[in-house]
Amino acid sequence: MFNSAQLESLYSFMVAYAKNPRVSVRNLHRDYSHYKNREATRQLISRARKKRAIIGPHILCNSGIDMEMHSDIDDPLLFLEQKKEESEVTYIMALIGDPSVIVFKKGASIVTYSEAIIPTYPSQRTIDSIKLKEKGKLPVDRYPHGWDDLDWKVYHEMRDPAVSFVKCGKKLGVSWHTVKNRFEDIIKDCKSWITFFPKGYDSYQQSVLLFKTEYEVGLRNELQKMDRSSILYKFGDTLMLQLFMDETLFKLHQDYNLFYELKREGLIHDLRVSIPIAYYSSI
Repeated sequence: MFNSAQLESLYSFMVAYAKNPRVSVRNLHRDYSHYKNREATRQLISRARKKRAIIGPHILCNSGIDMEMHSDIDDPLLFLEQKKEESEVTYIMALIGDPSVIVFKKGASIVTYSEAIIPTYPSQRTIDSIKLKEKGKLPVDRYPHGWDDLDWKVYHEMRDPAVSFVKCGKKLGVSWHTVKNRFEDIIKDCKSWITFFPKGYDSYQQSVLLFKTEYEVGLRNELQKMDRSSILYKFGDTLMLQLFMDETLFKLHQDYNLFYELKREGLIHDLRVSIPIAYYSSI
């Protein structure tokens, strides 16, 4: 799909997007591309988005997200189709396992931490080699304080930071300078949400694991050493980890066995595992 030189460039682009979600193709080409021609760089980025080797960036802040988990749903796909019609729902995942449906929606700030983990390429870790040694709790994502109505409108219109300030300004009835100034302020309270999958998003087996652990910081550090993104949430004292696993049967067994071994060792507790089969996002 992509050769090693292309992947190294794409990884550098992803890291640059994580730091500045509005970085231009011109700057990506100048600072990180292995190509001499800017058009070749643009085409590489376009192909990476099509194959979903890079997804994003989007901006995300702690805007007050509630979570529902449902078990023993007879038809998770039908439940998803019905639930997505509710205006406050932002994301739903239908799964095989326990839970069978996970719903994110606007409301109480139940989800206290969320992150698309920036990985390492080439990798230093595989999933089955994760070791939990460093104890520590993840920080709470700070709720933006001091934002007015216009700040929130700019945030929602600019969740995709590739949207032009001019287009956003016309929609909100303000100047593009106002949008630019507001965006540069609110981005300080946001995370850049971008994921990197060197084989392409659809080449991985996804799994959702829910568990409790005293090694939250250690887990995050280990996930950063892998060659593909992981997605990590926290609500209450429970972590929700979305893993992207190699699809060979041998590797899947190794990866799943790791978490059951961590459970046997008492390093994680209350482990539940599901496999996503469909999702809906309003973003």
